[in-house]
Amino acid sequence: MKTEQNTSNSQFARLLPGELFIKEHLTNDDLTLKTNMKPATSNDPNVAKGTETLSESLGLWMLYAVEKGDQVLFAQNVEVLKAYDYQDGWIAWKAGGGNETLVATNALVDDLRIAEALYMAAEKWGDETYIQLANEVGQSILENQSREGLLVDFYDRQNKVASDYLTLSYLNASAVQLMEKHQQVNKELNNQVHSLLNTLPTKNGFFPFSYQLGSKEYVYHQEVNLIDQLYIGYHRAQVGISSPELWAFLKEEFARNGLLYGRYDASTKKPLVSYESPAVYSLAILTASELKDYTFARDLYERMVRQQIRRPESEFYGGYVDMSQMDTHSFDNLLPLLAERRLFNEGTLQ
Repeated sequence: MKTEQNTSNSQFARLLPGELFIKEHLTNDDLTLKTNMKPATSNDPNVAKGTETLSESLGLWMLYAVEKGDQVLFAQNVEVLKAYDYQDGWIAWKAGGGNETLVATNALVDDLRIAEALYMAAEKWGDETYIQLANEVGQSILENQSREGLLVDFYDRQNKVASDYLTLSYLNASAVQLMEKHQQVNKELNNQVHSLLNTLPTKNGFFPFSYQLGSKEYVYHQEVNLIDQLYIGYHRAQVGISSPELWAFLKEEFARNGLLYGRYDASTKKPLVSYESPAVYSLAILTASELKDYTFARDLYERMVRQQIRRPESEFYGGYVDMSQMDTHSFDNLLPLLAERRLFNEGTLQ
């Protein structure tokens, strides 16, 4: 499958069932991605539902287009970005859904991901306009969310105030590296981000959840969400930092039970839930790919796709659908699709 990596013509790329599902069941008329397959509304402004769309989904879809080598899909999503609640590089964390309530905050992790995808696309296809857009996002982050030499979670555009904490799973150091390469952040900030990730403490093998800038303290959660842990592990692996304690726990847990649960107790390391998460497996696969742990990546993939509807005759073919609820979340389909494409590109899957 080397053709996929070396050409911008996506006709050579294998069409994956997950991509079909997303296009058929999770795409709005304006080409934004739905948060849920099932129509729903929420009275909570901090929750996205139904046809509302997330900057998270947009960034993952853009990364997938780059990974696939699909220039048309990427260009389509650049137009979606421009039509989104986007102002001088600031990107609302959710939009659409017929909800006119002002969304005043962004999300650092999503903005970094979108900038990363734009820089990668510019490098892949030689389009300077993508660099300009990525630089706008980088400038917004630098101007609004840089505090004490670090980055913080969000900027509230309405109240003109930034948060005073950093959720550690948000810290995408490879995106910050690209921002430094394109002279949007200085070397000091890039080094500080890398240093923070590199020197993260652990408690009983788990990373802290966040860092409070005011008190300069790390915050740990008793209930450990593996998605948060794996995002930290993945972002570290992307810039050459291993996470031996977390990785050993994941491999031991998978060897013992043949699966990974979604949440664990920080003290006992026992699962707190009975469910498995496609997003957990996806992030573990992407991390394994960075660490060149290809056998484990394949084992994780085989377990992940057990949750996918693989029968071509099914209406929901390719989706990670909870059939008891007849619903699914965009996150639980985009991340598995990205991980699967990565495995095909590197030759782990044939």
